[in-house]
Amino acid sequence: MKSLSAGWIAGGVIGIAAIALVVVGSPGSRTRPAATPAMAPVAAPGSVAANGFTLASTSVVLPAEAATFPAGPHADAVNAHCTACHSASMALTQPALSADQWKATVTKMREVYKAPIAEQDVPAILEYLTAMPAQRAAR
Repeated sequence: MKSLSAGWIAGGVIGIAAIALVVVGSPGSRTRPAATPAMAPVAAPGSVAANGFTLASTSVVLPAEAATFPAGPHADAVNAHCTACHSASMALTQPALSADQWKATVTKMREVYKAPIAEQDVPAILEYLTAMPAQRAAR
């Protein structure tokens, strides 16, 4: 059996491409469909049931948190590092902690939760947290 030459193969590929262009048309020859009015958005169902199971949608509205830590020495460090992960009100409403307890908490945030707090910022954060008015009772 004779093998096909490269010329025959190239001719076949060009022939198939030419037939495809005749059938489909050139890329710029197609007309766009007429514009249709925009469809109104369809609301998602409140629940879906299948095989004895029901999944229900729930809407949760979280409160907007715009509070920052009150002004004071090192408030900028605390606002920059702590509010990246949680609200200021979360820390401000904690029970009174001693300096050692705050140090353990900040260490846990850095080592366990991988909070991006530089080691040199830790003393400033601890000083601020232990000086908060609600913390004075733990001293």
